[in-house]
Amino acid sequence: MAPKLFRSLSVFASVVLPLFTLPVLQARADGSSLPDTAVPSLGNFVSQMIDGQARELRGVYVSNVLADLIVQQPGNDGTFVSTTPGVMTQFGPANSIGSIGLLAHNYLAGAVFGQLQQGQLVYLVYGDGHVVTYSISQFLRYQALDPENPYSNFVDLTNGAMMSATTLFNAAYGRPGDVVLQTCIDANGNPAWVRLFIVAEPYQSSSFMIEPDEAPSFLRTPGAR
Repeated sequence: MAPKLFRSLSVFASVVLPLFTLPVLQARADGSSLPDTAVPSLGNFVSQMIDGQARELRGVYVSNVLADLIVQQPGNDGTFVSTTPGVMTQFGPANSIGSIGLLAHNYLAGAVFGQLQQGQLVYLVYGDGHVVTYSISQFLRYQALDPENPYSNFVDLTNGAMMSATTLFNAAYGRPGDVVLQTCIDANGNPAWVRLFIVAEPYQSSSFMIEPDEAPSFLRTPGAR
């Protein structure tokens, strides 16, 4: 069965920044995008990310699935999510508890999250061409009882446990060293009915530098272009 496309995204920044009473979702474009083409090779993708900024996260790559830019949230606006195709947004509040959160609208970059599988490798690319590898380990799904409310309570669809937005934030992002991709699942007529979190853990402490189109052989995937 083909995976259902995701259509919206809600963010939990309000539980970290409780003084902000901002909309659940803000629609703002940032003007950055890659061409809407087939997924390139990792080496080619890295060459597009290099800008000399060694500490800046610039892109995320999964072979034959996605090759997306990463932009930062402006200032303390923890609800900002890019509305540009092919772009994910790094979730600022996740940094405070040690994880890397990547947000995507489920009708844009998040539309391919349904193709991701446990064990797939996720590559984070930094501005100097440095690449860090992660492996997908978990898929977490939580039903929002009040989908458009960032303070909603949630139900863990694995065990039926009820939790607050604060508890969910900590459960999803309180994973120091891990990468967490977040979007929503469209269900029961509501585009934000379920929050989906895809957790990827460091892969054998693997990090490396590569030159454009010179990825090591173990990174080359048949059919990748």
